[in-house]
Amino acid sequence: RSRRVIPTMADLTHSANAPSREDALASAATGMVAKVSEYVKGELYASVEDYKLLEALNQATSDKLGELSGKASAMREADAKLAARAAELKPFLDQIDTLDTSVEEMGNTAQLLDDYAAKLEAKYKEIIIARRQP
Repeated sequence: RSRRVIPTMADLTHSANAPSREDALASAATGMVAKVSEYVKGELYASVEDYKLLEALNQATSDKLGELSGKASAMREADAKLAARAAELKPFLDQIDTLDTSVEEMGNTAQLLDDYAAKLEAKYKEIIIARRQP
């Protein structure tokens, strides 16, 4: 026959105060879950903050592209106006070029006439001087 051991009051008090192995595992698991939960919360918070930053950068980029698009459109309009104005002025510019060429030719002709007049004057003086001499 087996002998049954009856726990004493000290054994009962000691076992009630000392955590069992299951209690220690449960406590460790609870602590681990709490720490993993805090870690995951931190990662989620960082991801949310990254998303907010990307969203702000995307909005800023979109705003800047809209601004640049408006400027490019205004530049195209200004370029079209300048091209139209240049087309309007082209006949006048061509006339100016023609007049410039004519003025240059007239200047050359005037110089030739000046040179010829100087030769004629010299020849005239030579003839006058020759007539005065007996």
